[in-house]
Amino acid sequence: MSQEKTVIERRAIDFVPESERHGKVFSMFTLFFSGNMQITAVALGIIPIELGLSPGWSIFALVLGNLLGGCVMAAHAVQGPRIGIPQMIQSRAQFGVLGANLPLALVVLMYLGFFAGSAILGGEAIANILGVSSGVGIVVANLLTYLLFAFGYDAIHRCAKWATYIFAVIFILGTVLAFGKLAGLPAAPHAAVFSLPMLLIAIAIFVAWQITYGPYVADYSRYMPRDTAAGSIFWSTYFGSVIGSIWAMLVGVLLGAIDQKLAASDPTAAFAGLFSGPWAELRIIALIVILAGVVVINALNLYGGCLSSLTILSSSLSLRQSALRHGKWYRIGLGAAGVTIGSLIAIVGANSVMAYLNNLMLILVYVFIPWSAINLTDFFLLRHGEYSVADIYDRHGRYGAWGVPALAAFVLAIVLEIEQNRSAVVISG
Repeated sequence: MSQEKTVIERRAIDFVPESERHGKVFSMFTLFFSGNMQITAVALGIIPIELGLSPGWSIFALVLGNLLGGCVMAAHAVQGPRIGIPQMIQSRAQFGVLGANLPLALVVLMYLGFFAGSAILGGEAIANILGVSSGVGIVVANLLTYLLFAFGYDAIHRCAKWATYIFAVIFILGTVLAFGKLAGLPAAPHAAVFSLPMLLIAIAIFVAWQITYGPYVADYSRYMPRDTAAGSIFWSTYFGSVIGSIWAMLVGVLLGAIDQKLAASDPTAAFAGLFSGPWAELRIIALIVILAGVVVINALNLYGGCLSSLTILSSSLSLRQSALRHGKWYRIGLGAAGVTIGSLIAIVGANSVMAYLNNLMLILVYVFIPWSAINLTDFFLLRHGEYSVADIYDRHGRYGAWGVPALAAFVLAIVLEIEQNRSAVVISG
């Protein structure tokens, strides 16, 4: 049966044969444009203002960071059509079938972290729309996310396609209104003092935002035909992610400059608050768009987290065949567990979302820069995209159980990064 004719995606971590390949490269633009044109990216744009940077230097940091990090992120998109398997299971070719469980476990924690952070903001949107508590809002937002996630790959791509156009309209208006509000404010009595360390931290955060999409990317390009042009899929993914991120984060900078206290404590309210006066009737639409953006990005987080969790389970000889044969049901079951855990984390952390996101991004820099470097070096320079898919599922195959060189390089790189950056400022509370 063709994957296109199934309502619920039936594949999970197994290889996608050429007979089931489909899709256009532009879908990678719409997926990562809408995945970034959402309130979590807006909230991230507030961070450099919180670090004490001026709006001008904040914009410089977010543009440079996204432009640089996007190159790494988009390079991973090329892997999907070429190999036809999810992103993180391909790491077994570098780290070994069992050794890959180390970066896999870390990426699952990353997915949970992003899921919870976005759920907090989606919960605030629901709370404003329905007049319920933020905890109830988080649960409702996550149930909507689970519904989209359950249908899988094609449903996520279709939803992202339509979301792109709707989100763009609201963000165009929101950007214009934000500039208008900022222009109407009196000049600040004291200009922000430039700080090179804070600028570098801000750039690192925005680079990390893009690089941490590395574990996602091939998950959403693996159904495309093997002969999909590498340049086409790279640039489509790059521009979708970079344009969406820069735009949303620019709005965050503007919100921070307009009212830093409100933007830092409640980014959802700050964004919805742009729609006031003659635009007040659009406020509810803005909140719905915020919610929809969270549903889209968290469907990606949940999907990637479940595929990575299933990859860890499949490394067990007793579960290998079951995980491959019944991958759809494992994915749906793991998704339910992920929604439950992510909801609990979000409810606990709901009162400190900005500190949560800032610290999460700084931690992820340590992990995913070395992982991306190892993965992309192996794909582009050492193996030139040629892998034995069968051996990726076999701990006794050519890639073995433990890829000692890659594991040693990965751990050493993390240790050196932590040692070099141990004096970095981390916002708390």
